[in-house]
Amino acid sequence: MKWTTLIWDAILIASAGTLLLRIGGRKSISQMTTPQIAMVLIIGSVLGSDLAGNGVGHSILATGIFIAFLGAIEWVSLNWNRAERILKGSAVPIIADGKYLTSNMKRLRMTTDDIEKRMRMAGIHSLEEIKSGTIENNGELGIELQPYAKHLTRGDLEDLLKTYFPQVTLPERPRESNIFPDAGALAQSEEVPEQLQ
Repeated sequence: MKWTTLIWDAILIASAGTLLLRIGGRKSISQMTTPQIAMVLIIGSVLGSDLAGNGVGHSILATGIFIAFLGAIEWVSLNWNRAERILKGSAVPIIADGKYLTSNMKRLRMTTDDIEKRMRMAGIHSLEEIKSGTIENNGELGIELQPYAKHLTRGDLEDLLKTYFPQVTLPERPRESNIFPDAGALAQSEEVPEQLQ
């Protein structure tokens, strides 16, 4: 086997693995991104091919090519947002104002039981407590709680102190930025907002 053939075969297998896992959906993805999972599976398979008689040299070279391919994917994703969305996917809204966005759930092949399990693990007791919820590109549930369901924070306590004890001097807080979209607009459009892409 020629070295150039081996290199192109490795790139082809890595590309196909990434594409197939990307199509496969997010239910099977835990903390890693799609390209990372593809590389882990491929590297395990290639290293196992040494037992099938391809030789240690070919296995090590192919593994090096796969790792370089993953590095290239990460570099491209870091520098181009569109490439990142294509290779790794983007967050998909599944809950808005305490209601399921069923069309997105169907697209992700997720059931209400899947989402409720994740909600329980996050300590959320009711769907109505969620202002907006997304499935991130690593398969995790991202949530923004309704104002009444949020926990009291140090910032909330400082606001109360400023209101009732104006003579108390407190450090200035940085301006807040919201990474979640307006839930009402999200429920109407069911499109992925730009800040979640």
